[in-house]
Amino acid sequence: MAKTIGAAIFPGFELLLVPGGLGTRPGVEDAALIGWLGEGSDASTLVATVCTGSALLARTGRLDGAAATSNKAAFGWVMQQGPKVDWKPEARWVEAGKFMTSSGVSAGMDMALAAIQRLYGVAEAEGVECG
Repeated sequence: MAKTIGAAIFPGFELLLVPGGLGTRPGVEDAALIGWLGEGSDASTLVATVCTGSALLARTGRLDGAAATSNKAAFGWVMQQGPKVDWKPEARWVEAGKFMTSSGVSAGMDMALAAIQRLYGVAEAEGVECG
């Protein structure tokens, strides 16, 4: 899938996964990264974040007004990156339209199975889980 954004054709993805970690701290200030992530999110079918990856996605504005979560240890910092996001600190993962956000690595595994189920069906998700 591709989407025309401005004068450029942006390659869309079936699943765009945004990982977290220490690299997200400087990443939230990287205008090129945030711009690319926003355009990529627009052109993709499903967008998922793990841990503080939700801070990057929040900086694009795509999560404004939507429910989301992130890593509990960095939650205060993440909330500052998207003050218009409906942050859910108690959630393991949250689904809001085409966006899925998880609180951390273990919760990200659960979210990944939910994403597989959403994209490919229950049988495929169960096959991966039991595989």
